[in-house]
Amino acid sequence: MRISPRLRAILKQRCPLCLKGQMFDGRLRMNPRCPVCGHRFEREQGFFQGAMYVSWVLGVSYLAVLGVLAQLLLVPHIGIAWAVACVVAVHVICIPMVFRYSRVIWAHLNVRTKP
Repeated sequence: MRISPRLRAILKQRCPLCLKGQMFDGRLRMNPRCPVCGHRFEREQGFFQGAMYVSWVLGVSYLAVLGVLAQLLLVPHIGIAWAVACVVAVHVICIPMVFRYSRVIWAHLNVRTKP
């Protein structure tokens, strides 16, 4: 199965314009511009506020899956309190990844809009 170049760029957290430059320089630090094409990622102050909505969708989606899995696999063996603690622990570990992907997805959704 062949993955589209745009989806591959999102998965690899690449520039929404050239699909090659890295958007992040560290774990949580974004490059101000694409190192390949010079595209400015935060085109205006508050541009990434919309990424909060993407973050919410990502968070609710994977927490729903984790909740169902915990209910089916963990609750019968360790109880509800420990199952919730496990889900919260996984959520805390996933926060940096959700932060990064929400910004990447938001930038890719808005690449063709005018600044």
